Amino acid sequence: MGNQVQQAYTNGHNQGQHSLYQQAMLAHHKSPVGFEQEINVSHSADGVNPACGDEIRIDAELCDDHISHLAFFGDSCAICRASASMLCQFLRNQPVAQALAISQQLQLSLDKNLAFTGQMAEHFAPLGAVAKFPVRKQCALLPWSTLDKVLKKTLNESEV
Repeated sequence: MGNQVQQAYTNGHNQGQHSLYQQAMLAHHKSPVGFEQEINVSHSADGVNPACGDEIRIDAELCDDHISHLAFFGDSCAICRASASMLCQFLRNQPVAQALAISQQLQLSLDKNLAFTGQMAEHFAPLGAVAKFPVRKQCALLPWSTLDKVLKKTLNESEV
């Protein structure tokens, strides 16, 4: 990482936070939750980030308007994989409407460079570290925007 990039990355964060966030992202990248996990898929969607070539599929097993299991597949960078892992870990057993609200809040926070608060900060602060890098931010957002496709299909089906 070049000096200018390192300076921009750590701007607003102290080195301790930077190190913790980096470790959390690496841990999710190395041992991703839900990666290539076989589940009873009821809904699925694909996403692509044309800026870097990340490709991901999010599979969901939904039961009674709750997410029973989430899994992801694809060829993606460390940030996309870590973000998908956090998604699979945190949203399991959440009601579909609440998961969609969390996903949309996370995307808004990253897109607008807003700090995470409350439970969002507790679980997703490492993702906030990439908010200052537009291309990397898109890597972190890809699993969440793909999940939105899955959950919106579910909500549309329940309205029919």
